[in-house]
Amino acid sequence: MKTLTSLVLVLLLSGSAIADEIDFSFNSDAFRFIYAHDFASNDLRSDFGLLTTDDEGWIATTSLYLTGAASEGNNPLEAGIGGRTGWVEGDLSKQSGLPLALGGFLKYTIPRFNRVSLRGEAWFAPDILSFGDLERYQDYSVRIGYNVLKQADIYLGYRYVKGHFSKAPSAEFDDKAHLGISIRF
Repeated sequence: MKTLTSLVLVLLLSGSAIADEIDFSFNSDAFRFIYAHDFASNDLRSDFGLLTTDDEGWIATTSLYLTGAASEGNNPLEAGIGGRTGWVEGDLSKQSGLPLALGGFLKYTIPRFNRVSLRGEAWFAPDILSFGDLERYQDYSVRIGYNVLKQADIYLGYRYVKGHFSKAPSAEFDDKAHLGISIRF
């Protein structure tokens, strides 16, 4: 875990940023914080996140993915594809593990209402890519956002995050609607 974290930090610090982003989202049981960093030399993006819940546990993640326009021309569809890893800690199950999830996102900005966007994200690690007590990891979300300022959005979304463990019931870290803000600088 330390080697992986060190590698990601070196990658993050070696490029110059064209944009950074902080994203906060919450509901009555869960809070997620994500810091994202874009690299200037290419369409590579990394992010570091923490999801914490009242009683299910917490998840620390780091992702590395390629982003860009999903098709040529003046298209309002963005996409990202890559991998996510981290640490999944189930408080009730007293089990933990490391997923190597594959996934990405799609974001569509409605041309007629260019301040409104729809975004979906999916990350999945099956048994073969889950280590420790973790047998499977799922992290899915959808949201509708409104661009309040040039560099700030508010959004309403739904998130489903679940860790399946080997010796205990699965931990459902989040399965509710949430409210969030995203700030780019």
